[in-house]
Amino acid sequence: MNEFIKQYSSVWGDDPKQLMSEYNYNLALTDNLDKMDIEHFNREVLYEIILWKLNRFPSIDDDLLAELKTLSKLQQGEHRKAKDILKKLLACNGIRLPMASTILRFINSSVFQIIDDRVFRILYPKQKIPQKPAKVSQRYLQNSCDIYFGYIDKLLEICDENLPFFYADRVLYILDKKLGNKIGD
Repeated sequence: MNEFIKQYSSVWGDDPKQLMSEYNYNLALTDNLDKMDIEHFNREVLYEIILWKLNRFPSIDDDLLAELKTLSKLQQGEHRKAKDILKKLLACNGIRLPMASTILRFINSSVFQIIDDRVFRILYPKQKIPQKPAKVSQRYLQNSCDIYFGYIDKLLEICDENLPFFYADRVLYILDKKLGNKIGD
């Protein structure tokens, strides 16, 4: 037995591999990436690797992806019709409200905008976006929907030809930076 293995024998005995029974980091994705054929390496796989490392890989099934596509038909002001889909999205591993809103915004930017700490702070200086709990509850899902839809309502209220809804999340993000605010303030 080599000296390094002996050094930690109180932890793993004489078999360091036995610790693998406790490894549970993004198991499905880890398995897929471990089995990757380099011939299939592309930009999508690269993004999966990056998301794996950041521990931000979302698990969204094909049915929910199909439901998300239906949101492209909504018209401005109809954001609350997405409530059930938003709840399903928020229940997914790796998806919190800022990420969910980002997905919705790129699906239909005339209805949805990105909510993040910077933009939220501009509209609601004394509030915080709710943190996703380890175990997602109906209360968290409902609260997140209420906050997000209230946020969209507020944007619709303040937007006009000088602050177009399409650019609101981006403009307010920059405004927060110009005001000297920092993430976490």
